[in-house]
Amino acid sequence: MNWFVGTYSKRNSKGIYLIEFDESNCKFKLIDSYKDESPLNPSFLAQGNGFLYSVGESGSPNPGLIVSYKINENKILKINQELTYGDNPCHLAINSKNNFLVAVNYSSGDFSTYKITDGKINFLQSVSHKGSSINTSRQNEPHAHSVNFIDDETFYICDLGIDKIIKYSINSKTLKLESDKSFEITPGAGPRHFIINTTDKFAYSINELNSTISVFDLDEKNNLVNIQDISTIPNSFDKETTTADIHFSKDKRFLYGSNRGHDSIAQFSICEDGKLKFEKHFSTLGQTPRNFAVSNSGKFLLVANEASDNIFSFYINQENGHLDYTGQMISVPSPVCLLEIIK
Repeated sequence: MNWFVGTYSKRNSKGIYLIEFDESNCKFKLIDSYKDESPLNPSFLAQGNGFLYSVGESGSPNPGLIVSYKINENKILKINQELTYGDNPCHLAINSKNNFLVAVNYSSGDFSTYKITDGKINFLQSVSHKGSSINTSRQNEPHAHSVNFIDDETFYICDLGIDKIIKYSINSKTLKLESDKSFEITPGAGPRHFIINTTDKFAYSINELNSTISVFDLDEKNNLVNIQDISTIPNSFDKETTTADIHFSKDKRFLYGSNRGHDSIAQFSICEDGKLKFEKHFSTLGQTPRNFAVSNSGKFLLVANEASDNIFSFYINQENGHLDYTGQMISVPSPVCLLEIIK
C-alpha cells in the first residue's frame, strides 16, 4: 500500500512524501515528494473521500494554514487553502460525511472550523480556549493539540495547556457550534492525542507531560468519566521523555502509545471494562517517535522517528500484539505523520 508522510521543513525535507510499503515483502520504496505543493511544515495529514488535507504548521509572521488536495493516482493536485487564524496548527480531523473539518492551533490555543464541498475548504468560525495549569514551563496558557470526532456532529479537543478535554456539538444544518462541555484530567498531565472505541464506549487520552494514558467511560451523552490512569514508561526510567501518539490494534484488543526520549512503543491489552494492562515496551529503533500508525490490514505497525529521519516497520503478532522488526526501513527527513491511503 501507499502512504503519505508529513514532515517538518528542515534537514532538506521536501514537504509531503509518498512512499510504498509492500506488505508481501515489507520493503519500502520512495515514490514521490511534493515540495512545490506543500505548505511550510506539513506536519499532520488527513484524508477523506479521495481528498488529502494538510496543516501548514507555522506561526507569525507566517500564518498557519490548512491546504486541500485532490488525490490523483500518485499526484496531489492543490484545490485551495485557508488560514487557521492561529499559530502552529498541529492536528486536524474530518467527519464521516466529509463536509466538516476542524483544525487546532497549538501555540495560540484555539481552533477553527471549515465547511468542505468537493474537497474545497471554507472557513466557518474560530474558538479560543482559556486557562492554564500547574506546569509553568508548558501550561501557562491553552495549547489545543488534537481533535477527534465521535459522530458527525460531536468532536473532542485535547488541550495540553489547560489539562482539559472539551466536547463540542455542531448544528447539522448550519455547521455552527451549539454547545461545549469540558472534562478535567490530572493536573500537569497534558492531554495530547485521543482515540475512541465507539462500539464499547471507551476513550483514551495519551498525556504528553506526565507520560500516562487516561482511560474514560463514555456515558449515554458521550460525556467522559475517568476510570484509570496508567504510565507508559518504566518506573526506573529517570531521563527526560514525553509521549506522542496512540492507536488501537485493528481488533481493538490492544492499545499502543509512543514515548519520545524512552524511544519506545508501549503496548497494553484492553480489558473488558476498558481498563489497560501493561504488556511490553518495544524499541522504535530510532529517535523521537512522534507518530506511528497501524496498517489497514492490521498486520503491521509503522513508526516515524522524527529526530533520526527514518521510518521503521514492525510485524504485529496477531495472538499477543507484540511487535517484531521486519528488517526494513526507509529514510525520510523529519517524518512526523504517517497516513495510509485508503481507497
